[in-house]
Parts: sequence; C-alpha cells; structure tokens
Amino acid sequence: MVRKRLILLSILVIFISGIQGAQARPKAKANGLANYTVIHAIPSGFGADVVDVYANGKLIIDNATPGASKSFTVPRGNVLVRIYANGVIPGDTTTALLSAPATYLSSESDYSYVAHLTADEKPALSRFKNMTTEAGSKRSWLTVRHVAGAPAVQLRLNSSPLFAPISNGVERKKSFNSGTYSFDAVTGETSTAVIAPYSITLEKKKNVVLYIWGAKSKGSFAIFKQEIMTRKDD
Repeated sequence: MVRKRLILLSILVIFISGIQGAQARPKAKANGLANYTVIHAIPSGFGADVVDVYANGKLIIDNATPGASKSFTVPRGNVLVRIYANGVIPGDTTTALLSAPATYLSSESDYSYVAHLTADEKPALSRFKNMTTEAGSKRSWLTVRHVAGAPAVQLRLNSSPLFAPISNGVERKKSFNSGTYSFDAVTGETSTAVIAPYSITLEKKKNVVLYIWGAKSKGSFAIFKQEIMTRKDD
C-alpha cells in the first residue's frame, strides 16, 4: 500500500513539473506578419506615368501615378514585386517594366520598394529595409534616401551638412531627440538648393524616412515622407 502511494506521488510530482515547465516557456516573439510599402517615385515623362504593381503575380496597386504609395501587412514569406505598364497583365509574352529580386520577408520585418530614377535618369526599382528598432525612449530616427535622377545631394540642418553627400540609391540615417527641425538639400557639386527649407517633426517610436526624388533635367525635385513605427528590441 505504501509502495503504491509512493508511486502515485512520484507520478504526480512529474506531472506537475511538466505543467510548470510548459507554463515557463516564453511566448514566441514573432507574430508571423511582415510589412512592406510600394512607392512610385518616377516623375512624369520617363515612361511610367501610369503603372500597375503586382506582388507574386497578384495586382496590388492599379493605375499608380507618380507620388502614389501603398502599404501592406502580409504573412511572412517570399514576395516578388513587379511593375507593368498600365493595363498589361503578367504572362509568358509580357515583360515587366521594373522588377526587384524575390525577397523573404521575415516576421516583423519592414521593407520599402521604390520605383525611381537612377543618377542618369533611367527607371529602376530599389528595395530598402526599414529600421524598426527604437532609437531611444525620447529619440527618433531620421532616414534620408536619394532616389532622384541627379548626382549626389547633401542634406543640411540649419545650413550645416548633416551627412556626407548621398549618392543615388543610397540612404543615411541618424537618431535625434524628438522635436521639430528645419532641413534643406543641395547638390553635392554646387551649393544650389534643390529642396527649399522645410520643417519635419520627429516623434518618439517613429522612423521618419525622407525620399528625395525627381529629375535634375526637369528641375523637379520633391520630398516624399514615410513614417514607420518602431519598437524596443527585446
């Protein structure tokens, strides 16, 4: 009788330990979802005035025009983004205007696909991975991306260079105390302003991404702003 009680007690202890062990397992950090944004930053007159955007063969943006953008939250996995002339349907006999290599979007990752001009004003589709880790409890990220058909440009804060000149297709980022700042941009080869002074408010838990886009030959430089939520890197 005593032996049976000891056996039962041993089984009960093992069972309880198993339950406690299961309860102690950490929850999965990743939520299985990823984010990406498509931005049309090719100015008018360069063969992409109206386009259709496809991801994995499915139409995701219809009749996109310069300056348009759209964001998506999708299950983690491979994404293949292609851009076609307006009304063209993907198939064996059709060719995309622009495409980016297939990308595996991991859980909680964030990417931007940007249709833009190269430095010599040729259409291109670039992919950028966005910073999503907090800059600090009271700080914010500022990311600058040069996607204009132009040579290197330089972003300035209160007329002083903020970064070294940025070449086409390149990004720079910096953390700031949250607040409002005034910036302008000049070409790297001259002091001619291509972007007039403008104010940007940087907020905590955000990554503000500025795209300098347009074409030097047309004198059509502009800023596109994207805001991305950040989180603590647990």
